[in-house]
Amino acid sequence: MKTLPPISIDGKTRLVVKSEAVTPETIDDPGVQACLSYWTEKKGDAFAPKWSEFRLYELPARVLPYLLVLDVAPGPPPTFTYRYWGTGHTQYHRRDYTGKTLEDMVDAWSTELLTVQYLMVMETRRPIVFLNSYDGVETPLRSLRMPLSEDGQTITHMFGYVGRTGLAESLQPLFSGTLD
Repeated sequence: MKTLPPISIDGKTRLVVKSEAVTPETIDDPGVQACLSYWTEKKGDAFAPKWSEFRLYELPARVLPYLLVLDVAPGPPPTFTYRYWGTGHTQYHRRDYTGKTLEDMVDAWSTELLTVQYLMVMETRRPIVFLNSYDGVETPLRSLRMPLSEDGQTITHMFGYVGRTGLAESLQPLFSGTLD
């Protein structure tokens, strides 16, 4: 378990006040467990499964809106591009980031938080759940991040699930802009 420093950019108050990294097995969330189970099944003896062997339609329908798949281009620093952006994220972020890089996100504090999380997964080379607590929001957001590797050596993609069920509307005011 690791607590990450609070994210604060430009003195904005609508930020994550605490982000804690925990092992996915400790989280009692059916979506997290379904995604982790699928990831584990697909990886076999490798450290991570191949994206080319993933079939999102094999996951429960209830998790699909909250999935993310990122392409990871080597760095330094690595570049993260959203290959798959579940529709549940569009309501939350008020934008569809499919085909966009992490740096394209409107809210710089969100980009900073996600960069820290994605780099931690790359460093540990294992699944991590980040419990993100927001100012004024009672329940932490559960963000599962997992590595994928086409060559069995490097992280070429990342797969994620964000447990937003029951939280999307209370978190929506934290993000800039209007729904595209």
